[in-house]
Amino acid sequence: MRETRPTTARGQTTIDFAIAIGLFLVVVAFVAAFVPTIFAPFQSADGPQTADRVATSLSTDRLGDPAEPYVLNETCTSAFFEQLDGDADDGGAPTTCRYDTTVDNTSAMFALPDPGGVNVSVHRLDGPVAAPFGEALAAGPAVPDSGTVTAARRVVLLDGETYRLLVRVW
Repeated sequence: MRETRPTTARGQTTIDFAIAIGLFLVVVAFVAAFVPTIFAPFQSADGPQTADRVATSLSTDRLGDPAEPYVLNETCTSAFFEQLDGDADDGGAPTTCRYDTTVDNTSAMFALPDPGGVNVSVHRLDGPVAAPFGEALAAGPAVPDSGTVTAARRVVLLDGETYRLLVRVW
């Protein structure tokens, strides 16, 4: 004899189909919302990653010795800010300093595109710009009043005192 199956048996019900379609739409919406932000760091030079890169580069390598991160060399730090302000004397920066001694603006110093801006300053922990060598330790164009400005801060040691290195990028 031959066995017959009932014709009312179904492999998928309407509720199963609705759950599957709903789950599919949620996944598509999630991917559409978050995939563009994955590529955002590679589309522009401004933003938190640039400010962090510049601040880390200055505080751990360019203005001091990489063997002693966050300890700034007094001579190189003073010459760095004088050079970028256009006040460099005849001697300029010593050859032991680890930054490009031929550039005269912050964008060129950090290889950033011209339309962008970088402002670098060293502040006392309680706020104002520091001037431990007579001149204020600030370089770069003025920070704009409108638009997006991203800042990165590092605590550094300079001439035996603790300061705050502030890098602002727009």
